Amino acid sequence: MEEDFPLPQGDDLKAYRQHQLKRLVDDPSCLDARVELVCADCLICEENAHNMQAYWTNAPFCREIVLNIDSLIDGGHADIAANVCQRAASTLFNHPRLKLRLLEAQKEAIAEGSDKEAAEDADLGVHPLCSTISEMGLNIIAADQGRLEDIHDSSSRLLNDPVEWTSEFEDVIDDAQAKVYAELADHPRGMGFCFAYWHTLARVLRQDYNISWRSPAEMNPGVHFD
Repeated sequence: MEEDFPLPQGDDLKAYRQHQLKRLVDDPSCLDARVELVCADCLICEENAHNMQAYWTNAPFCREIVLNIDSLIDGGHADIAANVCQRAASTLFNHPRLKLRLLEAQKEAIAEGSDKEAAEDADLGVHPLCSTISEMGLNIIAADQGRLEDIHDSSSRLLNDPVEWTSEFEDVIDDAQAKVYAELADHPRGMGFCFAYWHTLARVLRQDYNISWRSPAEMNPGVHFD
């Protein structure tokens, strides 16, 4: 379901989100404010991802969506809930556990939504979302058990370091990326920036968090990056 949310953009959108939070403080039962809040969260995440500006700050907005999404489903807004979860999940990087929670909520919303064929497919486990959820769940279990060699990500055409599936990586990646972008604030963007970014990120992860991480260039030696 491709549905646009008729909300403000940019700084006005952030102010609009704060207004919805205030409405919920005044009246926690206000479903309309909760719907507007998660839609605003989703749009903020999309703006961050599209502009490549502070996309590492998306996780808190996605957590807020997860915390509120059941109210939308129970309140008769399952189609909006499914749309929000799908779109928010697509903006979330390096957070497999949180992304999985969004996708599971999306599946639940589909089951309660107006698209009966999609609901039946989800119930039977043949909806494409079901295979994604299953694969992510297995990868997270493998990471938690230290079986990084068993991790397989069919959603990516490139190989990524399986350490990205560990909770240790997920817990610190946002802070690490904030440090990297602050350090590279004056570095020219464009061709070659990815190598400066990857080099700096690997160093920050190693020095500050004792995490050894291999860049996409290291994981895919036959691929040309620019």
